[in-house]
Amino acid sequence: MKKKILGAALGTCVHVSGLYQFLKLAEWAGYETQLLGPAVSPHRLIDAIEEYKPDIVAVSYRLTPEVGENLFSELKELIIKNKFTSIKLVFGGTRPVALVAEKSGLFEKVFSGMESLDSVKAYLLETGDKKREDGFKQTLVERIEQKFPYPLIRHHFGRPLLEETIEGIKEIAESGVIDIISLGPDQNAQEHFFHPEEMDTWHDGAGGVPIRKREEMMALFEASRRGNFPLMRCYSGTRDLIKWAEMSVETINNAWGAIPLCWYNVIDGRSKRSLREAISENQQTMGWYAEKGFPVEVNESHQWSLRDAHDSLAVSM
Repeated sequence: MKKKILGAALGTCVHVSGLYQFLKLAEWAGYETQLLGPAVSPHRLIDAIEEYKPDIVAVSYRLTPEVGENLFSELKELIIKNKFTSIKLVFGGTRPVALVAEKSGLFEKVFSGMESLDSVKAYLLETGDKKREDGFKQTLVERIEQKFPYPLIRHHFGRPLLEETIEGIKEIAESGVIDIISLGPDQNAQEHFFHPEEMDTWHDGAGGVPIRKREEMMALFEASRRGNFPLMRCYSGTRDLIKWAEMSVETINNAWGAIPLCWYNVIDGRSKRSLREAISENQQTMGWYAEKGFPVEVNESHQWSLRDAHDSLAVSM
């Protein structure tokens, strides 16, 4: 049986748009919802609780904080009198009223309009029957469709130490702001991960996180399993691109492949591959991702533009 949420704009407040949107999100999260509408007195709300028997009561109020304080006090007394203290109450309103709501001690959760959409979803998934992680799609195309009409936000991240990168990923995920964490390994990892004997340790942490083992990739992914469960993706590596592709898919569920056509070789010094070798291996890696149904970003044109190539070259590439 689905859990129930009952929603009401309290007192003489007639603003129900935010409340309506909250209940629509609750339906997405698997709840059965009932909206009482605007200007609901505390006594009428108590009667509706008795009739509907909700698991959560969502209250909104967007008018004067002082009046809101009186309404919350009256509602609290009625909740106690009618022995509805096991029912969770949540509040949504303007920041000044939200501060009063927090002080009332009546509400399990208070939303002031400053929260991200994903943080609201996370609350609903934590309190409902639907598993929290199930609510955040884990493929790029599904995530785009889920967040429509809003864009996905990606952040490139990789600190010089593994431990601080893990802690940073946890913080980013918990914030619920970022949809995709783009993992930045250091150049030693990108070029020499599968040939550690060739690494120059003087350059550890240069340009990103010094990943040296598969288990470290898995630890970075595990750090992201919280908050809004952001997607993760990683550079292709500048050598052994198919091995990098296999490992990144297996360890961090790489959201998409990003591979240039003509780069990561003797031209830019990112590996010792010749241009011919690089083009061939890069194309094979694009094919590897495509055969397995992963999107591929051919990040080629901007490589030329960043080196001040003519626009016609960037466009043709």
